[in-house]
Amino acid sequence: MKVAAKPVPYAAFRLLVEYDGSRFQGWQKQGPKQTREGVRTVAGSLEHAIHEAGLHLVYLGGAGRTDAGVHALGQVAHLHLEAKGAPRPGELRRIFDSVLPQDIAIRDVRVCAPRFHARFDAVDRTYLYQISQRRSAFGKPWIWWVKRSLDLNRLRKAWCAFEGDQDLGSFADLDAEEDGLSRILQCEVTEAGSLVLLRVRATHFFRRQVRRMVGASVACALGEEEPRRILEDLHAPTEAANLYWAAKAAPASGLFLEAVRYSGDPEPGPPRPTIIIP
Repeated sequence: MKVAAKPVPYAAFRLLVEYDGSRFQGWQKQGPKQTREGVRTVAGSLEHAIHEAGLHLVYLGGAGRTDAGVHALGQVAHLHLEAKGAPRPGELRRIFDSVLPQDIAIRDVRVCAPRFHARFDAVDRTYLYQISQRRSAFGKPWIWWVKRSLDLNRLRKAWCAFEGDQDLGSFADLDAEEDGLSRILQCEVTEAGSLVLLRVRATHFFRRQVRRMVGASVACALGEEEPRRILEDLHAPTEAANLYWAAKAAPASGLFLEAVRYSGDPEPGPPRPTIIIP
């Protein structure tokens, strides 16, 4: 009679992670050889820091798998370390501060329930996109400079067309098992100096969805499309529409995972610009 293997005891932590995604190939680790092969990811860099500190990693998972070039102000991760020799939260944060590269920062470390899962326990997520209406000497890695004049009324109308229970089949890269359905809770457009901030909060997001939403809205603001086209493609997604909006996707540089919310967390506050441009 076989005896079930005893599970390895571990210490569970919840991390709040901030990163500049400009030089990363996204959040998700691309395999054990990623560092040697020059494929740099956020999760891989965190794991490398853990090993460099002599800690024993059991598991690391993130709330959102941001794509290459996408940034995060409030990515959430759950980290499991072997219980034996596991540091306290304050010590773990100091370890990260001393080992991590300069384009990743751990904003908070706290002990969490062993069953906490950063992705599956999330109630909603918020993304923020920064459009600049002028050239910037400093903000290029974190903005999309749209060189032509934007009609902000048309931009708002197009952006807010995405609110509600939607089928995003025309506006995302879907896996075979994904149906494209999502509840978009809130779409906001605000101005901060020469920045136009597009914010969207939803139960979940699909790959490249936000960048295509932004690209579609900007196309409307430039007079290249009508907002009703967005409504039509939400109501009846087609492969042709998917290819069309994919070609108009906004660059990754302006996109930030702003926040991930869990049961008991407060409602998100007003959007804040990441790079202030007068």
